[in-house]
This record gives sequence, C-alpha cells and structure tokens, in this order.
Amino acid sequence: MENIVLVGALVLVPVLAVIAWQYLINRWTISDRLHDIPAEERSVDLASGPRLFGVRGWLYRAGYRRQAAPSIFWSSTACCLLLGISIWYLLQRNGTIFMATDFVQSIPGGVGNVMVPFVLATPWFFIAFLTLMPTLIVRSVRRRRVQKVEQDLPLLLDLLNTLSQAGVGFDAALDRILSAQDQLRPLVMELRLFQADNLAGRSRLESLRRLMYRVEVPMFSTFISAVVQAEQVGAGVAETLRIQATEMRSRRREKASAAAMAVPTMLVVPMVIGFLPGIFIVLIGPMVYAAFGALGQTLGGAPGQ
Repeated sequence: MENIVLVGALVLVPVLAVIAWQYLINRWTISDRLHDIPAEERSVDLASGPRLFGVRGWLYRAGYRRQAAPSIFWSSTACCLLLGISIWYLLQRNGTIFMATDFVQSIPGGVGNVMVPFVLATPWFFIAFLTLMPTLIVRSVRRRRVQKVEQDLPLLLDLLNTLSQAGVGFDAALDRILSAQDQLRPLVMELRLFQADNLAGRSRLESLRRLMYRVEVPMFSTFISAVVQAEQVGAGVAETLRIQATEMRSRRREKASAAAMAVPTMLVVPMVIGFLPGIFIVLIGPMVYAAFGALGQTLGGAPGQ
C-alpha cells in the first residue's frame, strides 16, 4: 500500500506542476499581448502563416491542436519518467536487480561478468524508453499524417487539373472534389480550413500561405508555392495545375521505382533469419549428428574393449 501511495504521489505532483506552469505561461503571454505591447506592434503579419514553433508547432502539425496539447504532452512525459523511476526504485528496494546481477555472474566461463553492465543498465534504458514514449507516439502520428497527405495529393492534383481544363474555376473545382472525398482525411480537413479562411475575408495568397505552414509537407509545399507564384505573376492556374500534375506523376513513378529496387535489399534480413537456419539444419544437421556420433565412439572406445 505504501508503494502505491508513493507512486501515485510521484506521478500526481509533477502533473499538477506542469499544468500550473502552462497555465501561468499562457496568462503571462495574454497579459503581454494586451498590456505590454504597444498598439502599433500588436498587429501580426498572418501572411507568413501561423506562428507555430517548438513543441506547440510540432504537436499542431501532428494533429493535436487543442490549447492544452503542450500541457498534456509535457504532463504525460513527466508521468512516464516518474513511472520508470518508481519501477526502478521498487526493483532496487526488492533486490531484484541484485538478484539478476548475481544470477548473471554465476554463469560459468566468465561470460556473466561481461553481461553484468548490460543488466545494470537495463533499468535506465527502460526509464529512457518510457520517457520518450509520448514523443515516439506523436512522431508516429505525424509520419502517418504526412503519408496520408502524400497519398491524397496526386489524386487531388489530377482532379483539379481535369476540372480546370474543363473550364471550372479553382475554388469551385476544389469544393466539388472535397465534397466527394472522405472528410476525415488530413488533406481534406486542411483544405476545408483553407476554404474557411477565404470565407472569413482573407485573401487567397494569405490563405494559401497559412495552409502551407499548417501542413508542412515538402511535396505539398511545392504545389502551394507554384500556385502562389502563379497568382502573383498573373499566370493561368489551369496551366500551373497541369504542370504540377505531370511532375507529381513523374515523382510517383520515381518513388515506386526506388521502392521496387529496394525490395531485394529488404528481403536479405528475413531470408537470413527465416530461411537460412532451416536450410542449415536440414543440410548440415545429419552430418553434424554423424560426426558427433563418430566422435563419441572414438572417445568411448570400440565396443567390447
């Protein structure tokens, strides 16, 4: 019971501390914006996109866009760290680590002495892994989000190019395409926000820049930059979309060719782990068995002697 109370206290106190710290930081930031900043400096140039930096920007681009997302992230990181420390403390108090060390040292041949540092370092690796668990989860979510955007973008470009060549305007074509897509896909959600920015009164260039900063995918940023440049110089959007669709198809072919060329290299490890041991056992096993039998007869002497 005492151990449970100790672990609960170690987890609860840092969580409350991080939440209070984040709350004070937000309050100070709002106060600085309202009172300390002069009126002529309060306007923010939104044309360069949302001001997203550090952990908040990383979480925002991964899809965690609530105001409390950084607080939840740091709280979960602190909880995982303290959970790892608590487990290490309990193992140390119960003597489990020393028992494992003694067991490893009892291995004959001096092999155990080599493995003792690894046994002692295992709890610290476990603590580091638990601490990095929220970071790894957010990183995985961000990578899946980027993959979904890269999967949906070529089809979107082809459809936009087709409708633009047919004489449909960019905004009308985009709205028609988005209405037929899955509304939960990241690219569709971001483009819906782009339409909302346009309806809110922002210019198309400003909305496009904000969209590019929100998504932060190189392939998508290249497409948005081409559209922005076409808008600035007065070029036709249909021709720009045609060129971008052609380049996107070429990149997809190159990516597919590179993936196909990498397949033999990726198959080496499964072959070595899965096939070669079985082949060695089938081919060399009988010979090894016969060799050990002959060696046993030689060491034991001939029968009848």
